[in-house]
Amino acid sequence: MAYVYRHIRLDKNEVFYIGIGSEANYNRSRDIVKRNKIWHNIHNKTEIRVDLVLDNISWEEAKQKEIEFVKLYG
Repeated sequence: MAYVYRHIRLDKNEVFYIGIGSEANYNRSRDIVKRNKIWHNIHNKTEIRVDLVLDNISWEEAKQKEIEFVKLYG
């Protein structure tokens, strides 16, 4: 099973990252090491909040929803 999560930058209350994961303890959603430079630049400027958007869905559905949310949030 899989999940979809989003990272929100608290200084602007804006979503800046959409991701998916599959582990039961949601580690990927909270991981700060395996991120790109843009993500780290935002994280260094402000606090972030992790929201679980969808949970307990198939991996295929999670991939599709990730695409839809990226289109929605940019």
